[in-house]
Amino acid sequence: MRIAPVVVLSEEQEAELTRLVRSQLTSVRLSQRARIVLLAAQGLQNKDIAEQLGVGRVQVAR
Repeated sequence: MRIAPVVVLSEEQEAELTRLVRSQLTSVRLSQRARIVLLAAQGLQNKDIAEQLGVGRVQVAR
């Protein structure tokens, strides 16, 4: 099994991803990707992120 890389975000990166998640103008796909990155930066494992967002682990691992 592949180990997911550690995700470290700057404050600016985290703020931008959070803005994307909250914006009603952001596409669903982009918003979901931003959520995945934010959760990964919090240290969650891919399987936990997948369960929380209701998506497949393969989608999270991309």
